[in-house]
Amino acid sequence: MLLEFITILIEGVRTPHPEDFIFNGSKAATDAVNGLLGAIANPNVVSIKWDGSPAIIFGRRKADGLFTMNYKEYIGIPGGQVTSADELRKFFIDNNKNAEVGDKLAQMFNAVASIVPANFNGFVQGDVMWTEPMQEQQGYFTFRANPYGVTYKVKSNSQVGKEIKGRSFGIAVHTFGQDVTKTTKGTELLGKMPLQGLGGLAGTNQYITVLTGDMGINFKLKEPVQPVKAAKAAIAKFQQLNGDGFLSELTQTTIAKLQTYYNRKYTGQVADENWLGSNLTAPQLAKIVDENNRPILQALDDVYKNIYALKLAILSQLEPQVQGIEQYVGDIPKGEGFVVNTPSGFIKLVNRGVFSTSNVQGRL
Repeated sequence: MLLEFITILIEGVRTPHPEDFIFNGSKAATDAVNGLLGAIANPNVVSIKWDGSPAIIFGRRKADGLFTMNYKEYIGIPGGQVTSADELRKFFIDNNKNAEVGDKLAQMFNAVASIVPANFNGFVQGDVMWTEPMQEQQGYFTFRANPYGVTYKVKSNSQVGKEIKGRSFGIAVHTFGQDVTKTTKGTELLGKMPLQGLGGLAGTNQYITVLTGDMGINFKLKEPVQPVKAAKAAIAKFQQLNGDGFLSELTQTTIAKLQTYYNRKYTGQVADENWLGSNLTAPQLAKIVDENNRPILQALDDVYKNIYALKLAILSQLEPQVQGIEQYVGDIPKGEGFVVNTPSGFIKLVNRGVFSTSNVQGRL
């Protein structure tokens, strides 16, 4: 059985989309564009964004070097760094957590431990991809960890297929940190960075398949000149019109709703002035629809759309480079996307018009 019994789990700290940075102002939007340019110059900071569930963190405890693993949001709370499958099951029961999820994670506890060498120092975040051996169907292994997410198909006679055959568990590893900490936003890795390949892990064995963020690919990128120019010009126009001053007059709640409004437009949901009117206070709505502010709203719209277009231009180069694993959202050959490590933090590159729309519509 794949992990389709999981439909809703706490997401914790989310990785932002680059187009959303404009809602924090022109400097943030510029940082997002510069982060994307940095990824173009150094594609080693790019990782495949696997669509797995649940997210787990595992590694060796700082105090005694013992292996520990738990659901991402639980490993940072008291008692969360358990050291055995039985302790993990007990933790879920004692803390009134989803016992079915706890049992599934407990079943794979020893398999994950088998890829962490005794001298491993630090913690790894990853996603569970499957929890029992897959059956070959018409020359492929097919799996989907999220009910409304990406379906993966791997030819059974490929190198990856040979590493999948007979393995009870599959995980995708993508992020490394020196330790874990609990923040107001959720559990985070300290010193978080993309995991380069296996990053010191032992890798696939007879119990478990390990998928990495680069899958052995040396990504190559060229600067999409026109989308970069358009994004920079749009940000400059927003600054010229004092868009930052306009944003400063809005409440944080209004800015969050405005961001949701844009996100809804790109995921096939209802998004018009009626939606804004029912979600904003009258004074804040008045600022949004004021004719004097229309040029600023148009400039904000242009920034959002042009950074989104720049992201898609980068995605169009990255997606064909992922070989050996076919990815589909519905019947469309698309994956969840990629994550890039930038000076502003992690940014995700996802085609919201495909992946997010499918994800949202499946949950409605």
